[in-house]
Amino acid sequence: MDTRDPTAPRVPGPRGKAARRPAAAAREAPRPDRRADILSSAEILFAERGYAGVSIRDIAARAGVPVALVGYYFGRKPELLASVFEARKDHLDERIARLRALAGAGGGQDRMEARIEAIVRAWTEPVVRLHGSASGDHFSLLVARTAWDPGPEAMAVIARFYDPLVEAFLDAMAAALPRCPRPRLLWAYEYAVGALLMYVADKRIERLSGGSASPGDPAVFEDFVRFVSAGFHALCGPPAA
Repeated sequence: MDTRDPTAPRVPGPRGKAARRPAAAAREAPRPDRRADILSSAEILFAERGYAGVSIRDIAARAGVPVALVGYYFGRKPELLASVFEARKDHLDERIARLRALAGAGGGQDRMEARIEAIVRAWTEPVVRLHGSASGDHFSLLVARTAWDPGPEAMAVIARFYDPLVEAFLDAMAAALPRCPRPRLLWAYEYAVGALLMYVADKRIERLSGGSASPGDPAVFEDFVRFVSAGFHALCGPPAA
């Protein structure tokens, strides 16, 4: 009985017979990373259509894999959505670490404005840097869609990955603005989130500007930091003398 793998590549052998390709040559051909292809396809489709507008079959088709393979690697669709965010967790961890460091830093009233700007920069800089990467624009749009999605799957992902970031941000701002009530800081944070999501994900700026502006443009990052910082200072800073 011929027990050879029928799919194994072969090359002509002696007397015209097919022979197996040498193992070293077979290893030269790169194998596709189907898990990464699934994850990338899920991120792109979730960003473009929203969580509810995408099926596992859509993701499998875009990745060029059998539908069953998506479940094999990631489980059900909610777990796949969480896996997309888990794959981007490094930039979230960076933001939280920077904010916690600022929460423990000293500083008096004379340095309040500088501290507020440092907090806003630590919170936003990794986002803008990620947006400028090869696929970061898709993830920026996905975060915006997920934050505005009222579905339970999206809410669970935001709570798991972004609530710790909110707490780190509020702790840092509370250290910089100790007289500001936490509920007021939380509202200021919500306003700032809206500004950040529009900055990195709203493509309408391209049309409104006639093509001279683009979302997430790092050239205007310092303007954005000053804008958001001024909002916190206006709401929570010391009253004018």
